[in-house]
Amino acid sequence: MKFFALFFFILGSLLGADLAYVGSSTIGKTVFPTLAKEFSQKTSHSFSRIENPGSGKGVAALIAEKTDIAGISRPIKESDRKANLRFFIIGYDAIGVVVHKDNPVNNLSMEQIAAIFSGKITNWSAVGGEDMPIEVVVEKLGEKRATQIVFTEIVFDTKVLIGTYSPTAIELDMPIDEVNYVKTHPNAITAVSMVFVKNSSDVKAIGVNSVEAVEKNIADGSYSISRPLILLTQSTPSAPVVEFLEYIFSKEAQEIINKTFVASRPGGIQ
Repeated sequence: MKFFALFFFILGSLLGADLAYVGSSTIGKTVFPTLAKEFSQKTSHSFSRIENPGSGKGVAALIAEKTDIAGISRPIKESDRKANLRFFIIGYDAIGVVVHKDNPVNNLSMEQIAAIFSGKITNWSAVGGEDMPIEVVVEKLGEKRATQIVFTEIVFDTKVLIGTYSPTAIELDMPIDEVNYVKTHPNAITAVSMVFVKNSSDVKAIGVNSVEAVEKNIADGSYSISRPLILLTQSTPSAPVVEFLEYIFSKEAQEIINKTFVASRPGGIQ
């Protein structure tokens, strides 16, 4: 039996495989397409599906064997571990607290951030800004998106989304929608992955407890609103998936990741 298993493992690595990724848009809409393209040029395998319904739905698809690789942009949950999956940390991301570029506020304490997003502070003048109402913008809370979950756990120390945020919070579908809203609404504030902020001159990520969301601070952990970026596979991944994971941790792939995020630290495979 071991011989036949080895035979099919080797055969799978030689023949071209049609692979799929389902999960976090923070990974799937940024670095993953480039990584998948480079990998397909080096091997006989390719990704015909890259879907971004969110971290939770990615894990569900993997458990249901409807994808080869899932992606999550949040810490590993106990329920993930109980599903007998394997986890591979490919990098680290920061969630930026984002405002319009003309907003004079450049730093907020964690307590002020919680008060703003919960609706307790409703005017920018209360935190050193202009006398203008604050518009809180979030991802759709009912979708339980990873960015919103991680932000909620770090800022509010709770996993409860609905009821935690301001009752007047504006709920939008995707992180880029949030950024685009802030671009055209000078009084708005949101929390999104820094990848959606880097190339926009119309918004800015402010400091949190006087620490900026820059690579050095993300890498050393001093920026407090950060998270791992993780790929998940079945407990015994197929040969083509193993090849892809080996590529992910190559110098070339880590350099691609580091252009957008902070590349994984030593001990990325768990």
